[in-house]
Amino acid sequence: MMKALILLGHGFEEIEAVTPIDILRRAGIEVVTVSVEKDRLVTGGRGIPILADVLLSDGVGYPCDALILPGGPGTGALKVRDDIRALARAYMEGGKTVAAICAAPTILGAAGLLKGRRATSFPGSREEVEAEAETYSEERVVLDGELLTSRGAGTAEEFALGLVAKLLGFEAAEKVRSQIVARR
Repeated sequence: MMKALILLGHGFEEIEAVTPIDILRRAGIEVVTVSVEKDRLVTGGRGIPILADVLLSDGVGYPCDALILPGGPGTGALKVRDDIRALARAYMEGGKTVAAICAAPTILGAAGLLKGRRATSFPGSREEVEAEAETYSEERVVLDGELLTSRGAGTAEEFALGLVAKLLGFEAAEKVRSQIVARR
């Protein structure tokens, strides 16, 4: 069974976290929610608390097939953390999928992982991502090898379905799409 980690820090964008968790689980992918805080209870940017499965400090990481980074107001605190940048680097260098939405591609930029890549982000993060990426795109979801980036909360469904397609194939994504009556 495929397995993905999703990192949650205080101020994460709830839609950008819960939508991928839900859609990946519908596709049969095990999703482990990981608090990057000192406590498993993490509060999103809109005040919604989520109880994570594990703490990052417990040493989680491998063996997983994907790392997911939601954006939101808390992104700035994550991109300055060496442990989070190192985890993202380990996934990319290991040929694993790394998916970042909204402002979260700035974490990858800070880790040096956008060099030579095509990426997108939330419009407010454009300059920062554009400075690090080879090519900045305004497409809603951008796949470049093992890197998947997306624009923001309004693209969370497409982002999650793109991640399913990347991990399990187009047919698996289409099956989930039809179950949730997503637009094409």
